[in-house]
Amino acid sequence: MSLDDDFKLSPELELEQIISLQRAEKVSGLSADSWKRHHADKIIEMSPRRRGVRLRDALMISRQQSA
Repeated sequence: MSLDDDFKLSPELELEQIISLQRAEKVSGLSADSWKRHHADKIIEMSPRRRGVRLRDALMISRQQSA
């Protein structure tokens, strides 16, 4: 049994996790280029070469796209 099996985030904290832009593309349906052009304020620079987005933002964008 690994430590990951024992540890679960609450739903509120789970939405605050930072996901990669590649995963955000899949969740939201937007390309990484669209994220950079239209939602640059939501992109978090984790290191000089890594960028991510909060899961709640990716889910909110996907909801707006489907409405």
